[in-house]
Amino acid sequence: MGSPSAKNGPVDVYPKEETPQHKVYLDAFLMDAFEVTNEQFAAFLNAVKTADGFEGKREGWVVIRNDLEKPEKQNWWPTEIVVEDGIYKAMNGFGKYPVIGVSWYGADAYCRWAGKRLPTEAEWEKAARGGLVGKDYVWGDELPTQGVVFKMGWNNSALPAPTREAGGYYPNGYGLYDMAGNASEWCADWFGRDYYSHSPEKAPKGPVSGASRVIRGGSWASDSAALRVAFRNYASPGSLLSGVGFRCSKETGDGK
Repeated sequence: MGSPSAKNGPVDVYPKEETPQHKVYLDAFLMDAFEVTNEQFAAFLNAVKTADGFEGKREGWVVIRNDLEKPEKQNWWPTEIVVEDGIYKAMNGFGKYPVIGVSWYGADAYCRWAGKRLPTEAEWEKAARGGLVGKDYVWGDELPTQGVVFKMGWNNSALPAPTREAGGYYPNGYGLYDMAGNASEWCADWFGRDYYSHSPEKAPKGPVSGASRVIRGGSWASDSAALRVAFRNYASPGSLLSGVGFRCSKETGDGK
């Protein structure tokens, strides 16, 4: 897990928070092959919309197109979900696109509703590597050129984000799609810049507290360095970021 201390790839110096490179052992787990989509998140919103305090929670969970109608939120960057007559639905043609503009709280709430959970950072990196050892990217060491959504611009929030349908390109060695680019992904862990220097060898779960949660995978806006499998990003769990979505994990249930 992580990057070597010496220069050995597409960046001049690996960021300190990616070092030291170290080995960890994980219990078996399952991870969704695809990032959670707009239609899936809309179904979740419809299922829980009668809960007490839902409206306030919803605005803290995800930015939808209706939010831009409010003057104080007109410059936000939404996902392609709209509410009409009290029903949440994905915009036509964008149901299979990854939900973005979703906070860690929204991602966590969805995963719990679905009977799953957010992956730990260690699980995410294990899954992203797809069985490859010591490679810079989920596909190997070659710099990205095509087959991954990255280094795109989104200059007008009235238009859709420059993402692609979840699973639109090739899977990694474990059959997981979009582990680099498209949408970055929330992980369960609090972020600790020096956590790798004292992280436990068995099933690390991050610091016990913090101000930011871990984000992994790079997004449609990332450069090639941020698509690297060991690259670590982070944000406040309440952040509603235009390039961040998530996928779910869960235990295997059979001990295997």
